Formats: sequence, structure tokens, C-alpha cells
Amino acid sequence: MATTADVAAAQALIGGARQWLRSRGIDQWQDAVPNSVLVRDAERGNLFVVRLRQEVVAMVTVYDSDPDVWGDDATSALYVHRLAVSQAHRGAQLGERLLGWVEERGVRHGRAAVRLDCATDNSRLRRFYEQRGFQHVRDLKVTAPDGGRELAASLYERLLVR
Repeated sequence: MATTADVAAAQALIGGARQWLRSRGIDQWQDAVPNSVLVRDAERGNLFVVRLRQEVVAMVTVYDSDPDVWGDDATSALYVHRLAVSQAHRGAQLGERLLGWVEERGVRHGRAAVRLDCATDNSRLRRFYEQRGFQHVRDLKVTAPDGGRELAASLYERLLVR
């Protein structure tokens, strides 16, 4: 679990991902995630980081509900946001391992599914999720974390075996 002291490192991971996505013409994470969002996530126990020799190399936020994106759905699920891996550790399967960890956490807590969303135009990430057993649920418009604009998002779900 992360603390508020990890917010700067989390912002650095998001910044690296933002640059990488921009260089590929993908409109995901191009809007700033306010520090207040990450501080709140850390304070509430929703922000998790992976450290390698004291360096934060990956992160994920996990929520028990996500009404802003998924509405008032009664499905017992865990919701993944801001899954990011350091550019220096791309290819080390940290993203895949973090998703596996979230799934294990979901099973331990009796959840029926893990849910997430990504930019609709991010075909590479969509393929990554689909190859890991996530099923496309629907597309919709979501508000950027800073509230500045609406973005096209694709929602995915993976049912958990208990």
C-alpha cells in the first residue's frame, strides 16, 4: 500500500506513460491527474505501488465501486484505475502481475469481477486486456480526472472464479 509520500513517484509514472502514449498518438492520460486525487487514493488505502530497490516502478489504484464510470451497478467488483509501469521496466510484466494481484484480492474478498476502463482508441491496451481474459462491456464518454473534458472510454470486465 502506498502513502502520500509516494504521490510524486506516482505522478512521475503517469507522466512517463503520458509521454509514451502521446508519442503514439493515443489520447489517454493526456489530462493531468491532480495531486489531490492521488493523495486521497493514498489516504483511503486505494493506491498501491511496486518498489524495486526503494524505487517506485509500478502503480495501480483499486476501488470497491466506481459509480462515475460504471453507474449504480450492483455487481460485487473491484475497479482498477491508473495502472502504470515505469518506462525503464516496460516488458517486465509488472502490469500483468499487478492485474493478477488485483484478481487474487478480488477472489479473497468474495468479488465477482474485476473491472477497468481505457481509452477507446488505445487498441494495444485493449488487446492486452482481452488477452488476459477481460471482456469488452461497452463504450461511453467519461470525464477526465481534472474535469476538463469528456473522453471516449471502453469498459472491460473479467469474471472471477471462486
